[in-house]
Amino acid sequence: MNEADHRKLMEGFASVLSTHEWGRLGDFVTDDAIWEFPQSGERFRGLANIRGQFENYPGLEPGSSELQEVIGGTDYALTPNYTLVTVQGSGDRGAALVRVRYPDGSRWWAVNLYEVRDGKLARSRSFFAPELEPPDWRAPFREGA
Repeated sequence: MNEADHRKLMEGFASVLSTHEWGRLGDFVTDDAIWEFPQSGERFRGLANIRGQFENYPGLEPGSSELQEVIGGTDYALTPNYTLVTVQGSGDRGAALVRVRYPDGSRWWAVNLYEVRDGKLARSRSFFAPELEPPDWRAPFREGA
């Protein structure tokens, strides 16, 4: 797979997570995939278990999105709960950076290190961190924020 193939795969996967069209998950994940969350020590084996842990997340409604302020106090855009920021990959391995919005309103970043087999996700290791305000002490040294 080339980088464009990786992007297409991860865009499709992100679409399923954002729209909660769980019946489409098998289009992007192998039947025997392994999904890991190293920070919590969890491992989910097989499409049914992977789907179950996504599908049963507390507070999710089918097709739900949230409103996010874009510019100023009056402009809004409908945004998905799972937004793909960037993908890098070649061959059977890749990495994706994602912004996640949870039903409680919290915003997180996720890094997914994944392996592909036959054009689908066969293994994923996801690492999560909440958004946070930058500390003032770093202000003299940084760009942005």
